[in-house]
Amino acid sequence: MNYDMNMIKYRKSGFFRIAAAILIICFTLLGLTACAGTTDSKDNNDDNALIQGTWEIDTGSGAGYKFVDDKFMWLKSIENVNDNYWYGDVEYYKGAEAMDIAGLTEEELKSSLPGLKPENIFVTKLDPEKIITDGEDKTATNMNDQTLWTRLWLIEENEDSVAAVVFDLETFSMESYTKVK
Repeated sequence: MNYDMNMIKYRKSGFFRIAAAILIICFTLLGLTACAGTTDSKDNNDDNALIQGTWEIDTGSGAGYKFVDDKFMWLKSIENVNDNYWYGDVEYYKGAEAMDIAGLTEEELKSSLPGLKPENIFVTKLDPEKIITDGEDKTATNMNDQTLWTRLWLIEENEDSVAAVVFDLETFSMESYTKVK
């Protein structure tokens, strides 16, 4: 049993080293192709101001997340908030608390992502309660009470844009987003 826990810790550590390398590449590319027209979260004193707003996935599909207070939407198109979306509650965790949930230590952060500040690390726990697809409510057929998405957000701010690399903490899949509003 002890061997299994050590193997899990080893794999998790390896995952974060690989993720750190990918993040550095992604942030460099995002910095070179920064989008204008973003909001400046520094003017808002709310603890979650940095993550609040609309985030577009960097695949060009137009999909993304919208966070307003304690609610979220995952949108097939950020331009259409009336159809093809998931909607529900969100819990935010920031800094040291987010790092604990994600299993990321201060040492790993400093060695792998030295420019990333703890206050730019979030974990979101998304609890969808409604699904609308092609104008129809699909909640009863596409979701159960166990649906919960946990995401690690590593957010970088620069003069022209706010970008994030987002990890699904269940599948360890990764996506890049740019804050647009």
